[in-house]
Parts: sequence; structure tokens; C-alpha cells
Amino acid sequence: MFCRRIHHLASPGRVAGPLGKALLGISLLGSAALTACGAQTASVPSSTPSGSTAPGSTERRPKEPLPADIVAKSALPLHALVAGERLAEPELWDRMSSYRAVCLGEQHDSPQHHFAQRRSIEELARRNAGKQRPFALGFEMFQTPYQPALTRFVSGAASEAEFLVESRYAERWGFDFALYRPLLEAAREQHLPALALNAPRELTRQISRNGLSSLPPADKEQLPELDLANTEHRAYFDAAMSGHPMPEGAPRMDDMYAVQVVWDETMSETAARWLKTDGLNGQIVVFAGSGHCHRSAIPARLGRRLGEPVLSVSAVVASKLAEFEDKERYDWLLVLDDTAAAAP
Repeated sequence: MFCRRIHHLASPGRVAGPLGKALLGISLLGSAALTACGAQTASVPSSTPSGSTAPGSTERRPKEPLPADIVAKSALPLHALVAGERLAEPELWDRMSSYRAVCLGEQHDSPQHHFAQRRSIEELARRNAGKQRPFALGFEMFQTPYQPALTRFVSGAASEAEFLVESRYAERWGFDFALYRPLLEAAREQHLPALALNAPRELTRQISRNGLSSLPPADKEQLPELDLANTEHRAYFDAAMSGHPMPEGAPRMDDMYAVQVVWDETMSETAARWLKTDGLNGQIVVFAGSGHCHRSAIPARLGRRLGEPVLSVSAVVASKLAEFEDKERYDWLLVLDDTAAAAP
């Protein structure tokens, strides 16, 4: 997550470049940027291969709000790539519905990716309803203390204006709400639980500044089980940071990695708790940056808790597929075919 809270890793494209630049931006801005960088990323034009400007960039031009229907207007044909096999609709949704948990990764500022997510809600909700199986949506974008605000909005008890204030959306996430409104509206239309998955900012800020050991006992009790020894995950993180030396006074690399793990483990723990209680025998789809959805991130950590595989998926636009260097880190690629639309 590192920015958009470590995690652009997050988008299909060059992993080392976007994440390294984002983490460097966090270091330059100080630990407050661990939580502020999402809003900054959303407010400036893209200038990195990931499609998001690194925090700390001096390029800060005002950006017009996105059209309310930007996600609907970004509709494209979909198919999945699974170990070289092409799955068309509706088969891809039939197969996806067989998993108890799916991590569907996005590039946060991509309306096409959010169209794919909206489509997944509609298709999987219908299949789960047919099986009389509970179905929930989990969101990286909302921190666990703001679950009541999210529940009120999705249930229809709060207006959008009230929700944006109660969830502190602009401060705690910051991407144009037009990108996420269709997902929450779909949850409301389908009467689905929407779960605020992520760790509180105050906790991760303290870890970034002074490390896990600095947490007082009450804060340590908030932590889920942490696996800091996942070599594949750490190698991915270190590779993303390579070539970006940190300035004096920056958070220690081990502490930044600890924050990344706390994010992934908290989201996994929150999702697992629902699957073991209200969602017993049900299905959850987690929406998060693609850097959280590769196999060694949330899928491995949630799978450890469930004792079964979690499907790792990244959305990707077909025209960007060739430059997506991390294809092999995901079980599936959910491909939005923009090439036919671009053809004369």
C-alpha cells in the first residue's frame, strides 16, 4: 500500500517504479504522509507508470471532479486469463463464485477497474443469492473505526453528504468518490454487507515513526497475528524499494514494511472474522490496490486464517497488459478489452 498508503505497488505496471517513488515521497513528507498520501495522489495528474503521482511531488495542479457517471461510461468487455486460458463471461463468474474469498485488485484511479468491480458485485451477488449463501464486500478504503458510518450509508440510513463527513473520506482516502460510489450503491441495491477492513491510521502512523515495539499495550492488543517472515512478500517489497535511497530522517525500512504487513493482516483478519461468523459458508470479495491482492499479500494471509485458498485477481486494461510485469503473481487477470474500442 505505500502511497496510496504504501501500496502502489498497487497498480498494474512497473512495480518497482511506482511503489519506490511513493515510498520515497512518504519519507520526504514525513510519517504523516503515510495516511495523507492517498488524498494527494487523487488530487494531481498522473505522472508515474502506475497512473498515480508520487506523494511529495511538486506537481500539484488542481483537478476537476470526475463526472458522476465516469464508471458506467468506462464499461468494457471483460474476460479472465487463468494460467493461459481465456475465460469469457459468464463462465468466469461461475468459477469465481466457487471461492469463499476473492481479492480483486485495482488501480485506484482507474474507472475501468471500478467498472469490473461493479460487474463482479452484480454477477456474484446473483449467484450467491441463488445458492442462498451470504455474500459481503470488503473495502481497503475504509478503516475499521468507520464501520458504523459505512453501514449507515449502505443501509440507506445516511445520505452521501453525511457519509463523507462521518467516514472522513476526503482525509482518510481522498480519491474522487465518483470512482467508489457505484460499488457502495451496488451493495445497497443488493442488500450486501460492506466491511471497513483497514487498520486505523493512528496505529500505523505510530508504527511508521517508531516501530512495532513502540506501541503501548492497548495498541498492541489491536494488532492481528502478524507474519513478518514471509520471504516472498518481503522480497516483493524490497524489490519495489530498490534504487530509491531514503533521505535522512525517513522511517526505517523495517518499520515501513511492518506497516505494510499490518495493513494486509488487518484486512485479512477483518474479512476472516466475517466469514467465520455472519458469513459462515458465505463468500467475500475484497477490493484493494493490486499490491495487496497478489498471492503473498492478502490472499496468503487470509488463506492462512481460513485454511483454504483465496483467489488472487488483478484487473488490467488490455492495452496495458504487455507492460504489466507482475502477471505471474496473480491467479487470475481480469482483463478489460479496450483494444476493440480503439480499433478503427
